[in-house]
Amino acid sequence: MPYYSEEELNALRAKADIVDVISHYVQVQKKGRTYRAVCPFHDDHDPSMHINPDMQIYKCFVCGAGGNVFGFVQNYEKVSFPEAVEKVADLVGFTLSERPSVTTQQMDPYRESMYRILNDSIQYMMYELSGEKGRRMKEYLYERGIDDALINRFNIGFNPDGDALYRFLHAKGYEDRDMVDVNVIRLLQDGFHDVFANRITFPIHDAHGHPVGFSARTLDKNNPSKYINTTETELYVKGRLVYNAHRAASMARREGKIYVTEGVTDVIAFARTGVDNVVATLGTSCTNEQLSLIRHLAPHIVFCYDGDNAGQNATWRAVQMARSLGAEVSVIRNDTGLDPDEIVRRDGNEALLKLLEKEVTWMEFYLQYEKSRTNLSSYLEKKEFIEKVQSEFSTLDDTDRRYFTEQLSEITGIRLEFIPQSTRVRERAMRPVRTSIVQGITQAEDQILIMMMKSPSAARIFEDELGYLIDPVHQRASVLILEKIHRNGKVDVVSLLDETEDHEVNSLLTSLVSSPYYNLSYDEMMLKGALRKVQITWLKNQAEAYKKDLASSLSDETRKVMMKQYTECVSQLRRYIDEENHK
Repeated sequence: MPYYSEEELNALRAKADIVDVISHYVQVQKKGRTYRAVCPFHDDHDPSMHINPDMQIYKCFVCGAGGNVFGFVQNYEKVSFPEAVEKVADLVGFTLSERPSVTTQQMDPYRESMYRILNDSIQYMMYELSGEKGRRMKEYLYERGIDDALINRFNIGFNPDGDALYRFLHAKGYEDRDMVDVNVIRLLQDGFHDVFANRITFPIHDAHGHPVGFSARTLDKNNPSKYINTTETELYVKGRLVYNAHRAASMARREGKIYVTEGVTDVIAFARTGVDNVVATLGTSCTNEQLSLIRHLAPHIVFCYDGDNAGQNATWRAVQMARSLGAEVSVIRNDTGLDPDEIVRRDGNEALLKLLEKEVTWMEFYLQYEKSRTNLSSYLEKKEFIEKVQSEFSTLDDTDRRYFTEQLSEITGIRLEFIPQSTRVRERAMRPVRTSIVQGITQAEDQILIMMMKSPSAARIFEDELGYLIDPVHQRASVLILEKIHRNGKVDVVSLLDETEDHEVNSLLTSLVSSPYYNLSYDEMMLKGALRKVQITWLKNQAEAYKKDLASSLSDETRKVMMKQYTECVSQLRRYIDEENHK
């Protein structure tokens, strides 16, 4: 095992920016002074991993994972420390004095055997597709526009009749039980038989590129099961797998967007047009686990399910699930009644690329989706339609709410009033209280904590626009609240008080929950006023500290640097005060 000196590691750290390295593995987004990412070390539904470029460290507030650039790669790749150093060096083009000669990562022997059986099955099936037995199957693929390059890229094969795969694997020395366990062979009363006999085979891999199963198509028109998939095995659990994730990952992270389709041939259809950031959920029964995996590939999920009723119903279910995981969501408006593969076969590659231009927001899709399901000549159905759509308005900003209110009025013929969020009746009732609350810094910080406990939106705004409180006890309380929100999506006050052994924090939170201000509804304007109060106070303290330091004995160079910092601090302070005065 190689040894790296501290000097060599420091030199590599200096060249390896942690934000750049982590972005090779997960999508990274800038948020204020730091960066965020969906944590890959637990089932993260909200970007809870913070990356600090100044300190070159990462930290997840939910699962506790944290460390430097080497620690991230070591944990993500599940490799030894020297191997993590080597991988970082390769990413940034740094030449090491030594390199690990062998990997120390150990794979479960049983799983390794399963992967070997599946890999050998894939190679055998690809060989048979290119032979005489596979000629008809290959001609069919050519007719559908799938050429040799696509066949090789997606490892497409053919499993002949006559239990040919069983004989091949048996000759290679594999145990019958293991072949059955991965579901390429099944045991019937008359012996062992191939599961995918006389079918074109499309291998399915997990997110790491390991083969786990197959989707297989018959050309027999009398066979009612056109497609069959591997049944559930230790390796293959359909609800936890996304087809093509291992191939799509790199492009998806680069583009920040991932297209989601129903089936294997839809992914291949997109590949024909040069669109590679595409995966399939292998049907319309999309699961939270699948969407969580997709969310790790890119922050923006674009659903492109089939244009029939089943596909559109599945789209709305998937949109709701994806939004609950914190993903940015949009939809390809497919009004053709066809799936992507059928569009390419009927109208060519350009037609599918044109379809991608019909990307709409999730709310635009939902409005049209509900409209298609409503009898607008019935007042009762029309009223229900309005109530359903308006129930989704709570997550929209004022611009979107105004637009969709107008759209809803136009569709129904009923004049609907647009009410800005900031002028709702319940918020007007809060205005007299707002001015008195933010008079002092303690009251402002109390107010921030109360709103963070009442609303995850307030917590996100706090993280993005401020991220700290001046009083140490208030600061520790804010960290506790953020940890709870990142973990559970909301704050349960009773359990929050049970989870801290910090008596000062417990006392503070208890007093806040007992105060009359805790009964007020969340108000974004009130929150931002409190945030400005904290920012102004902190900047005043900073300015006073700079003035005190400038009055002491300093070198010319130090005084010059400090004077620049003092000027910038005062300029920023004036800007916040001007904003405050104009509110």
